[in-house]
Amino acid sequence: MAAAHDRTRTFDLLARAGDADAPASDRVDALQALAALEDYRAIEPLTAMVLDTQVPEPIRTRASDVVVAYEDVSTPALRRTWWGSGDPIVMRHALCLMGRTEADLLIPVAADDSHPLQRDALAAMSFGFGEPEFMPVLIRALDHRDRDIRAVAAETLLWDEPVAAEEGLLAAARDRSAELAAVAVNTLRYYPTRRVLRAVAELRDSDDAGVRAAALETFEDLRAQFESSVHTADAKEAAALHEWVRPVADLLRPSRPDHAPHPSTPPQPPAVLSEQAVTAILGTPDQDWLEMTGTLRRIDWGVYDSGARARLTERLAAHPDPLVRECACAVLVGWSDPGILLALTADPSFTVRKAAMYSLVLLPVDSRIATTAWEYLATATGTAAYEALRTYAAHAPAPEAIDRLVELARTDPREVIRHTAIHTLGELEAADAIRALAPLLHEQPGITWSTHIALLNELGDLGAPVKPPAYLATVDNLDLACTLAEYQN
Repeated sequence: MAAAHDRTRTFDLLARAGDADAPASDRVDALQALAALEDYRAIEPLTAMVLDTQVPEPIRTRASDVVVAYEDVSTPALRRTWWGSGDPIVMRHALCLMGRTEADLLIPVAADDSHPLQRDALAAMSFGFGEPEFMPVLIRALDHRDRDIRAVAAETLLWDEPVAAEEGLLAAARDRSAELAAVAVNTLRYYPTRRVLRAVAELRDSDDAGVRAAALETFEDLRAQFESSVHTADAKEAAALHEWVRPVADLLRPSRPDHAPHPSTPPQPPAVLSEQAVTAILGTPDQDWLEMTGTLRRIDWGVYDSGARARLTERLAAHPDPLVRECACAVLVGWSDPGILLALTADPSFTVRKAAMYSLVLLPVDSRIATTAWEYLATATGTAAYEALRTYAAHAPAPEAIDRLVELARTDPREVIRHTAIHTLGELEAADAIRALAPLLHEQPGITWSTHIALLNELGDLGAPVKPPAYLATVDNLDLACTLAEYQN
C-alpha cells in the first residue's frame, strides 16, 4: 500500500502516460497509478494532456478522470473557458469540475435528457448543490429511460438525502437492473422511515446476490437506528416511540443487543522533531504523501521557540503542496496566528480554504475573523458554509450575530445554513429569537427535516412553550419522531 502513495514515481509515470509510442494499455496503467498518488505536481501536465487534441481520446479522458478526482484549484473563469472550447473532452473535464458558481451551465445539462454529458453533470451535483431548487433535477432523473442515468442520480442523492426522493429511490430499488437496485438500496440507508425499513427488509430475499447483500447491510443499519432510538431510558419518550414504530415492530428485536466494543487503536505519541528534521520533510516532494501528512499531524508543534515558529510558519503556509498547507492550519491554531490563517482562507485550494476557516473558530475573539467569515459565507456551500457560519458566530458581537442568524434561518436557501443558524442561536441562548422562528415548523421541508428538528431541539432546550403543528406527528421519519417524543415528554 505504501508504494501506491510513493511520489518518487510521479515523473516516471507521467512520462509513461505521455509516451505516444507506448501501448495504450501501458499509458492507462500509468494513469491509474497516478490516481493513487494525488500529486499536486501532476495536475498541470495531466491537464495539458486533457487539452491536447493530438493525444488519443481515451487517454485524454482517463487523464481527466485522474485530475478531476483531486484537483481543487481551477477557477470558475477557467472552467467557463474550457466549457466554451467546443472540444467534447475539454467540455466534459470542465463540467466534472464545476461547482455552485457554474450552476447556470451545469444544471441545464443535468436536466437535458438528450445531452451526451447529462450523466457527468448529475454526478457533479454531489457537492455544492444542496439547495431545494436543484433537487427536482436529480429526483426527475430517477425516472430516466436510461438505467445508467437513474443509477447516477440515485448515487448522487445519497449526499443530500431529500425526502422527496424516497418514492423514486424505492422504485429504483425494485428495478430489474441489479446494479441500479443495489445503488438505490445503498442510498436508502440514509432514509430512516418505516416504509423504507419494510421495503428493504423484503429486498433481503431478492433473486440477485448483490441486491441481497446491499439490502441486508442497509437493513441492519436502519434497524440499529430504530432500535437505538426506541430503547431509550425515558419511559414516556419510549412509550411514544414504541407506538410510532408499531407498524414495523415485527422487524425489530425486543431489546437492543449489546455489541462488544470495537478494539481501539491507541493513539500514537506526539513526535518530537528538530526544526531541521521538519524542514527536511517539507523539502522532500518525492515521498509517500500519506506517511508525510501523518507525520506532520503527529508532530509536537509546541516545542519550538518563536524563531523556529516564524521560519516554519513561512515554510508551511507557502508550501506548494496543498496537503501541507492544509496541515499547516492546525499548526497555526496552536500558535495562535490569525494573520496567516486569514490569508489561507483565500488559498487557491478549496481544501486549504476550508481547513483555515475551520481552524479560525478555535482562536480568541477577533473582529477581523468575523468579517472574513461573513464574506466567505456568502458563496460557500456544504460543510464549508457550515464552518464559515460557526466561525462567524464565534467572533461576531452577539447582537449582530443574532440578527443575522435569524435572517439566515428564515430565508437562506442552503439547508445546512438554516439548521446551523438555529443551533447557533441556541448556543447563544437567544430564546426570544428562537421562539420567533417557531412559524418555520409549519413549512414543508426544503430538502430534509433538519431545520424542523433543529428548531424543536432548541425550543425544547430553552423550555419554550410552543405547540408543534399536528401534521409533524404524521410524518414517517425516525429522527423527527424521536425529536417530537423528546419535545413533548
